[in-house]
Amino acid sequence: KAVVSTQSGHYGRGEGPVAPIHWLRSLVSKTLALGGWVERCQAGTLLTSPADLSELFNPAVFLNALRQESARRLNLPINSLEFVSHWGPSSGLSKAKCPVTIEGLTIEGALFDGHKLVECARDSPSNSPISNCSVAWVPAGQGGNKDNQLETPVYYNSLREQQVTSIRIPCPGSPALWKLKSVALILKNQ
Repeated sequence: KAVVSTQSGHYGRGEGPVAPIHWLRSLVSKTLALGGWVERCQAGTLLTSPADLSELFNPAVFLNALRQESARRLNLPINSLEFVSHWGPSSGLSKAKCPVTIEGLTIEGALFDGHKLVECARDSPSNSPISNCSVAWVPAGQGGNKDNQLETPVYYNSLREQQVTSIRIPCPGSPALWKLKSVALILKNQ
């Protein structure tokens, strides 16, 4: 009998959980969730209903497709767009051609009161759910005031190995102080 072994140098090269059972559960979960995405797409409600990006195999691909569609609808070159966010109803992005509301985000390193970042208390959980965020691609320079907003990385999971994008969050005081706290948004808890 031949024994097949995997060299330890190959571990960690692929994406996803190391244990096969976790990888298979993730595969089945995402495959089932994609059925809902297909239904919303066929019903024409994909961009009008909240989206949980953790349900996708590669959320960055969806955000890039959103960028391409926005460029087409705006009749602008793709590199002349900027990614903007609005906390609250998507009506804050009324001029955007393809706004999407993201749900299911959690925050680490701070709390969010629905309007701005707030310092964590001693007994705060390590990550907390936050309100939905609307995002869109708009012509550069039309994204509004960026003062007192922290450009916050959005990671796929709490291991912070794969950054998906960055989203601006309003913050009191200097964004540099909040950056030192390692504030991050997470799509999916590990």
